[in-house]
Amino acid sequence: MELSIALALAAGLFLLGQWLSQRATRRHRQALGHLQSTTLLRTLELLQTLQKHRGLGAQQDIVSVSQRNALARQLDQLWLNWPGPSLQLPPLQQDWPQLRRNPADFEAHSRMIEALLTVIEQLEERLCLHDSPALHGLGPAFRHLEDLARLRGLAMRAANYSHCPAGLQVQMRELCQQLDDPAHTEPLHSLLQRLQRELIDASQARLAPSDYFALLTPLIDARLSDLRHALENRIAPS
Repeated sequence: MELSIALALAAGLFLLGQWLSQRATRRHRQALGHLQSTTLLRTLELLQTLQKHRGLGAQQDIVSVSQRNALARQLDQLWLNWPGPSLQLPPLQQDWPQLRRNPADFEAHSRMIEALLTVIEQLEERLCLHDSPALHGLGPAFRHLEDLARLRGLAMRAANYSHCPAGLQVQMRELCQQLDDPAHTEPLHSLLQRLQRELIDASQARLAPSDYFALLTPLIDARLSDLRHALENRIAPS
């Protein structure tokens, strides 16, 4: 009888231990998933803000400098407590102070943006977002968006000259060719045609850098907003 009781108690303790272990594992996974989800959404905000900061990086007029400084302050806050090491993500925030001091460094911005795109893809894979039919091709969608944001930055730089420099012409033509896909309809097609007509192929730049920022930013922001809403709906707790 005593042996039966002891065995029953041992079995009960074993089952209780199993249940507690499973509950702890489940809570850990939930906490990790929440951290990954919030980090993914924060990464999207970093991406959007850094792309704008890059576009304004070479501008010296008072309005652009003021906008750029405001964006830099936003980035300061977004980089606080970046959970890179805990999530095995690159410690990108360590490169921000130098970039902040050199806002005109276009390629340094682009390298950090490329790293952010990689982080988005890593977090997407971990959260199994690729299993959702509505979100297939998410990575290419963000890279298409970066092509558009890069074009905005180059257009703003080119508009600082009376005539678009040859090096910028080559880069912008390539981006226009990549972006002007038949699957992408208005208003993108019209915007690309206008850029080629009024800046890339023009004998003289017809608009100011701020005009190109105002022209392209609403389209970029709208597309990023759509992607963000899709992600928020997918990762929302059930």
